[in-house]
Amino acid sequence: MFVWVRVTFDDRFLCHQGVPVQSDMKGKDLLETVAKMWELPRDRTYRLVRIHPSGTKEIELERTLQDNGIRDGDPVDLEVA
Repeated sequence: MFVWVRVTFDDRFLCHQGVPVQSDMKGKDLLETVAKMWELPRDRTYRLVRIHPSGTKEIELERTLQDNGIRDGDPVDLEVA
């Protein structure tokens, strides 16, 4: 399964990047994967937001991606909290 992650606060990342994930992965694991992938500063707090036609919803870090309603191909934004 893939999600498409975009870093909204940095001009270096203008598009979504595909990230392989598992549905039983927790939100905090996805956040850690993305932070490592883009070598983001550790002194900031980030949040993940699922983009959906019905609106945006913050991904709860302690819940699995499946429990957060994440589906294959969903776009996700990484924002500074």
